[in-house]
Amino acid sequence: MDFRQEGPKIAAVIRGKAPATCMSYCQDGSHIFVTSESDSRLRVVDCQRGVSDKPALKFERDGVRLVQSTHHNQSLLYTGSEKDKIQNVGQRHAINYLSLHDNKILRQFRGHSGEVTSISMSPVDDSFLTSSKDGSIRLWDLKQAGSLASMDMPKSGKGMMMDFNGCPLAAYDSTGLVFGITAPLEANAGHVVHLYDARQYGSGAFSEMKLDSNTLLNAVQSKGQTAQPHIASELSRARWTSMNFNKSGKQILITTEVGLVLMVDGYDAQIVTHVFSAEGTNGPGSQSTKPASACFSSDDQTVLIGNEDGSISCYDAVSGLTVKKLEGHVGHVGYIASNPKYAQIASACTNVALWQW
Repeated sequence: MDFRQEGPKIAAVIRGKAPATCMSYCQDGSHIFVTSESDSRLRVVDCQRGVSDKPALKFERDGVRLVQSTHHNQSLLYTGSEKDKIQNVGQRHAINYLSLHDNKILRQFRGHSGEVTSISMSPVDDSFLTSSKDGSIRLWDLKQAGSLASMDMPKSGKGMMMDFNGCPLAAYDSTGLVFGITAPLEANAGHVVHLYDARQYGSGAFSEMKLDSNTLLNAVQSKGQTAQPHIASELSRARWTSMNFNKSGKQILITTEVGLVLMVDGYDAQIVTHVFSAEGTNGPGSQSTKPASACFSSDDQTVLIGNEDGSISCYDAVSGLTVKKLEGHVGHVGYIASNPKYAQIASACTNVALWQW
């Protein structure tokens, strides 16, 4: 996926009526699922034909927010909207297993008592991870409703205790043999990044890393795009919103709620490899104030970041230098993803754009 020459061009645009909230490619790269929480719709986009397979699904009662593909391209996991406060807590925070073939919910996974913040499907079997604002990480299997395992974050204390108002994140690596979790520490002391063997998670983390606030602040000041101390300090304390491994597992990409993107070493999270900033609407160098969207390209060579002005910045994953900027969206690029099988990327504001070489 060479971004240095002409780079990808927009091959198709699938128009929507509300900003995209989440996207997830099918494992075979044939389709991508796109949700819009504000209008409670889910679109199924055919990545080869560049069109929606059918009219958008409307979730009138529960709403829809997060989406995660499974190993079958006609089945997916999704969470309802947090705007729906009518349902009981267990129902509102359930993860739903939906068959698109007959538009039927095959199973509901209940157990979280707070908003679900991430869903990560294992690439090798039917297990998946979820994290929640209730401070817990849960491991599930598509074939049974109850969780296989649950880990709660400590709520109070000193030192390595978790932030009461924070929330963890969880993600599998590309092999499915390792998964990682992150959680903020109390008093803005930083974040922990723990790695687990997916086959022996009961033995605890095999790697426990801490990215303390001073290391993060120094990285933002030295490698970031802002020189103002108070801004750098604010950015370094921003809430993390997602984590993803690259295919080799050597790097972890972390996004925040204020446009900051971190690349940390997958073996030593105290090493911040690069710091990127999503651009705002005031031109190059301006800082976005909206949640960042970012991903690795499928060949691990490039980091793609959606900007508030509708552009996409492409950075070399090794040097951290800008290699290209893609233009085409009319508004904030709220989500971006790389096709796991084909030379294609998808990005979304209100509309979804499919980019191809």
